[in-house]
Amino acid sequence: MFKKMMKHLVNNPGLKVLSILFSVILWMVVVKMADPEATKSFSVPVEILNKNVIAEMGKVPSVVKDSDIAVFYISGPRSYVEDMTGDDFSVTADLSQVNLNQEGDPKLVPIEISAKKNDKRIDIIRRTVNLQITLEDLAEKKFVISPDASGTPAEGSAIGEVEVTPNLLKVSGPESVVSRISRVAASINVDGVSSDVSDNVVPTLYDEDGNVIISDLLEMNQSIVTIRAKILGTKSVPIHFEVSGTPAIGCQYQGMEYAPESVMIKGDPVTLNGISAINIPADVINLDGVNKDFDTTIDITPYLGEGISLVDEAANQIAVKVMIERKESKVFNIPVDSITVSGQNRDYELKYASNTVPVTVRALKEDMEDFQARDIQGAVNLADLPPGTHSLEVAITLPDDRYELVGTVNVQVTLIDTRAELEGEEGGQDTPQGGGNTGAGNASPGNTAPGQTTPGNTTPGQDRDETDGGGLEDGDEDNPDAERNGTGD
Repeated sequence: MFKKMMKHLVNNPGLKVLSILFSVILWMVVVKMADPEATKSFSVPVEILNKNVIAEMGKVPSVVKDSDIAVFYISGPRSYVEDMTGDDFSVTADLSQVNLNQEGDPKLVPIEISAKKNDKRIDIIRRTVNLQITLEDLAEKKFVISPDASGTPAEGSAIGEVEVTPNLLKVSGPESVVSRISRVAASINVDGVSSDVSDNVVPTLYDEDGNVIISDLLEMNQSIVTIRAKILGTKSVPIHFEVSGTPAIGCQYQGMEYAPESVMIKGDPVTLNGISAINIPADVINLDGVNKDFDTTIDITPYLGEGISLVDEAANQIAVKVMIERKESKVFNIPVDSITVSGQNRDYELKYASNTVPVTVRALKEDMEDFQARDIQGAVNLADLPPGTHSLEVAITLPDDRYELVGTVNVQVTLIDTRAELEGEEGGQDTPQGGGNTGAGNASPGNTAPGQTTPGNTTPGQDRDETDGGGLEDGDEDNPDAERNGTGD
């Protein structure tokens, strides 16, 4: 029975055709269920072809607004649609197809869109149909290419000199576009690198706001440039300041505060090893006549040395505060007995006009608190001074340079010749005894006045042993000094 049925089916052409149709329909249903229909939108820049057609007229096309961005979408099986990207399409506008005799602006150029793959599986539905252009005068301008480095080098390294070769770029195109170009740069990434690097890059055009300018209407004489970055070593070094000059009288320099106190420098290893600090010369900060604190800012760039630069170029300004303190003055009365005297003639007696001498000392407040009169040493020199009254300058010695003498110290002294006084006293005693001539009532050694006796003689009625300075006592006969000094015993 089964064999007869199979034979009947196999030998029936109508059933065969029906089976095939059913299989196709079933397959299509399965495919539709497994890979349903999908759509996807794209915005792709338009490539402008045959620009020389306009250039031969001395003109260049300028795109109106964003009409050089073609907007379209595609539909088809989801597996194909999802596989497509903007780079899978060719979007062009051929200027040879523009009608140059068309009156008015803008002029319309048809946009052609085609898929580079899966073109049999998808459909393209365009939204932007035409490129809109206006014709402008051709402009040309030259720019110096600025080197830019992005990223952070490896630890202990810093970006050194970055250069671009060639560094001059000529740009031509519509005047409205060329006039917007403010800067041209080439950039290299140095993130994590520790040695010199180089790269070939496309110059980037920027407007004055830092926005990138992209236009298919611009022509550059260099499409690729080479950029090289030198990677240097780094080192942190302190900053040392010196000062010059003398503050105003009565003021003292107390030091300075500044920030930052150290900076990070960069250079080749050999040069870095020879640098231990950034030394700022003394003449940079001059204190002549300064009587109060002041603030200033010092640019340390000139003092870095050849081959050395700052890792952070903005760290070249050092904020400095110089501190000046006023001293206070105080008068101390030192006893004249404490003054050291030198050069005094031993025959002269020294007398002072007063018991103390005022000395004015100036110092900082904290130093003055413990200072006393006994800390002052004074000295005068009397050498070659004659007797009489003199005003002398006292040489003052203070403990150290924290203290200073205000003005000069003078003392009035009197020198008395003691030898002349003694001679005057002796002269006053010798005159009554006569020197060879005697006055009335006086007798010379050889003549005795009435009522006066010579040595060795007594007056009438007086015993020998009662005479004033009479004869020699027993035992003095052989002692001439006893006879000579006997008077007044």
